[in-house]
Amino acid sequence: MDLDKEFQIIKEFVKSGEGVFKKPQKNATFKNGDDKHLLSLKNTLIRSRGSKISITEPETVTDDVLWEYIKLQKNLSNEQVEEFAKYHKIAMSIETKLGNLLESFIYKYIKKHNWIWCSGSIIQDIDFINKDIDESGKIQWISLQVKNSDNSENSSSSRVRVGTNIKKWFRRLSKVKNKDNWIELSKIVKKDDQELITELSEKNYLDYLKT
Repeated sequence: MDLDKEFQIIKEFVKSGEGVFKKPQKNATFKNGDDKHLLSLKNTLIRSRGSKISITEPETVTDDVLWEYIKLQKNLSNEQVEEFAKYHKIAMSIETKLGNLLESFIYKYIKKHNWIWCSGSIIQDIDFINKDIDESGKIQWISLQVKNSDNSENSSSSRVRVGTNIKKWFRRLSKVKNKDNWIELSKIVKKDDQELITELSEKNYLDYLKT
């Protein structure tokens, strides 16, 4: 399925009332829902598929009080604190980008099952959708929100799913060492598909990050 077809299905999904397009920015030259807005969303979808993730050190200034306190509490040297502070900033910056990498990896294997990646966050609170048509021709939409960890959202963001059909999946359990949740994703995408169970794994995801 090419990107034009995918975007047409995404528009159909929104028109059905199952989802909402991301609204234009306040300084946009177009209105919510008009042709220029839709074109902008489509371009965002396309650009996000080919974007590269790079690690760059943030330009934010380190809070010296925070690191001075940590140094005293952990009996660290000035050199150790400077090193920790540097890599802490890098880790925090890349953490926000890991969501896109995770979605890209998932899409690699679920697109053959007719799942569509709403990349570029063009749909509010939804990362993937699936259009399922039964034998009678009735359409059932499945929408999915993915997270890196079970503790990576706050209560306000979790409330978006209340009263909706949005399914949620998280990659890892934050309080259990070396415990992932990939098997649950395969159940959502296509239950009992052994090939998919093998493909959607932590090992494959880590290998994907190395490429």
